Amino acid sequence: MIEIGGLPAHVLLVHAVVVLAPIAGLAAIIYAVTPRWWGYLAWPLGVLSLGLVPVSLLTAQAGEQLEKARPASALVHEHAQQGDVLKVVSVIFFVLVAAMLVVTYEPFSRRLAFLGSLRGSRLVRGVLLVAGAVAGGFFIYQSIITGHSGAASVWAR
Repeated sequence: MIEIGGLPAHVLLVHAVVVLAPIAGLAAIIYAVTPRWWGYLAWPLGVLSLGLVPVSLLTAQAGEQLEKARPASALVHEHAQQGDVLKVVSVIFFVLVAAMLVVTYEPFSRRLAFLGSLRGSRLVRGVLLVAGAVAGGFFIYQSIITGHSGAASVWAR
């Protein structure tokens, strides 16, 4: 089992996901509906969505090791299932955010010249902005549901 300072790593890493995932989701929603903020949000949103993928995967791995090391209840198994969904959601969120940023934010699309035609397509841009906002909302939802099930598995009596 991975430990940090004698504590199971999952207990510490989970806080990064619980705090940063809703912030990233909210940033994606704001980015999608507020074009004038694209210049301010593009880089932080891209870095945050990319960083959440390994953090989510590492947190889930540490949680699986903790589950094997301790007796697991039905609530722990439910939390593990929610965590598996959150891992997938974090990867999908990153892919959609990356696509949204490449198509909408000029400094990104300029570097990828072969995507120039996609940048000009209002339909593609609109679909990706809607998909990014929906993914952001679902990322917020799934992080809350996963965090709640984890808290319930620890604190339920």
